Amino acid sequence: MGQTKKEVQKKKRMSDITKILIAMLLGSAVGILVGESATKIGFIGDSWLNMMKMFLVPIVICMLVKGISSMDSPEALGRIGLRFILFYVFTTICAGLLGIAVPMLLKPGVGFKYTIATETVAIKELPSAAQFFTSMFSSNIFATFTKADMMQVLIIAIIIGVGVVMLPAGKREPVRDWFNSMADLMMSLINIALKLAPIGVFCLMASALGKYGLGLLLTIAKLIGVFYLCCAVHLIVVYCLLLTAFTGIGPLEFLKKAFPTFATSVSTCSSNAVIPVSMEVATKNFECGEGVAGLGIPLGATVNKDGVAILCGSVLVFSSQAMGIPLTLSMILNILFVTTLVTSAGSGVPGGGLMNLMIVGTAVGMPLDIIIMVGGFYRFFDMGTTSMNCLGDMSATVLIDRLEKRRLQKEMKRRKQC
Repeated sequence: MGQTKKEVQKKKRMSDITKILIAMLLGSAVGILVGESATKIGFIGDSWLNMMKMFLVPIVICMLVKGISSMDSPEALGRIGLRFILFYVFTTICAGLLGIAVPMLLKPGVGFKYTIATETVAIKELPSAAQFFTSMFSSNIFATFTKADMMQVLIIAIIIGVGVVMLPAGKREPVRDWFNSMADLMMSLINIALKLAPIGVFCLMASALGKYGLGLLLTIAKLIGVFYLCCAVHLIVVYCLLLTAFTGIGPLEFLKKAFPTFATSVSTCSSNAVIPVSMEVATKNFECGEGVAGLGIPLGATVNKDGVAILCGSVLVFSSQAMGIPLTLSMILNILFVTTLVTSAGSGVPGGGLMNLMIVGTAVGMPLDIIIMVGGFYRFFDMGTTSMNCLGDMSATVLIDRLEKRRLQKEMKRRKQC
């Protein structure tokens, strides 16, 4: 029997996913076998990553405005936005607790041998509540776009989107249509870069494994193992359990459909670079509404950093065990609070979580020796932090989209009965 056009397109899309997975495996193997010489092709992967981020600011602006302006009313926008914020805060707290509890139970830092670092690292002071709030708002949108300050970009996009929603009928549609067309253009440009994904992924993975190798990696294998165990537990117990309970989507179905997001996040280690991929996955693979996806994915890439929260707890508990520093209840609560605060303003770029880790370590009074050492292997942790961040964004978007559709169905039934 002849295949339909939709089936052919689906097979083609799965073929692209397979190419990315093969590129990841081959790149890792080449990096391990060739060694440091493999780092010479790293610039190719960096160039591809730059292509992914080239139009990042206009993508976030256009997609977020498109998503917000598609809402029927300010009330709908406020309801859906509040659900996203509550979901992200809840999962971040869960991630922080898990990152602290599992290392305390398994004690990976006991007996660990480390070398005291001699270099000085400049750490930003933890901002006050007033400074943090003020820094969210730009005084010059052009300077914000140039620096790609994603928190400020997000706020600007939200303000523009709300402004479009509040325009009177007749004036709202032309503005909304323009942003919709620009969002489609941005996605078309990103698709050009996605065609080169297997090459970029291969070079990035080969360079990373060639630089670090496996021998040196084994010295902190216990910490890496505990970290990824926490990630796996968080993925299954928090994301998948919530999805199954509220949407009926099982873990295997979720992971299968979200694989492009996972593969891109592991290879790029940039939540922002994954935004266009996640948008496509949410709207096509999970059939989420463009309004919900356009709000949830860019918002999550900026404020949802569950992977970083897990890393902060794991590394700080590991450091306390290795250095013989007992963790008091007040220190544990401090780690959880500061982690939730600083990760909500994560940069979404490769390595951004390391600075958050240093800020949390300084805030709770933990020596930075092991944190600095972790920085040398951060690429291996960053693959886990970014994939958790992005899968968290995806799970939130799918869950809230299903809840919103269920609410609309109930309203339609109620209207029919009336």
